[in-house]
Amino acid sequence: MTSKRNKILVVEDNTETQLIIKVNLRDVYDVEITNNADDAISLIKNNSFDLVLLDINLGNGKDGRDVLNMIKKEPDYSILPVIIITAYDIKEDEKDLLMKLSCDYLEKPLDKKVLLNSIGSCLSSAK
Repeated sequence: MTSKRNKILVVEDNTETQLIIKVNLRDVYDVEITNNADDAISLIKNNSFDLVLLDINLGNGKDGRDVLNMIKKEPDYSILPVIIITAYDIKEDEKDLLMKLSCDYLEKPLDKKVLLNSIGSCLSSAK
C-alpha cells in the first residue's frame, strides 16, 4: 500500500525557478504550479493543498502578499502552511511580518536540501 503524497502549490512567475522547484520536488511531492496571484487564490479555494510555496514578487497585478493575506484571513485556509520564497532584498520589518505569517522564509536561489528540509519541517508542524 502506498501512502498519500503531500500536494504542494507553487506560486512562482519565473519559468526557470518553476522548473527547478518541480525537478527538486517531483520525486517526493505532488506539485501544481501557477504563475499569478489570482490563479493561486482560485486553486487554493477549489483544491486541497498541504502547503503553498509562495513567491512574493509576481510581476504585474496582485503579488504573493495578496495570496498570503487571503490565506491567513480565511478561516478555511488559515492553517495552510506557507513558505515564502523571494529573490529580492526585503526591508527587515516587512521580512519580520512575512515570517510571522508564514512557516518559513527562503531566499533564492533555492538550495534543494534546504527546500526539502523546510517543506518537511512545515508539513510536520502542520499535523
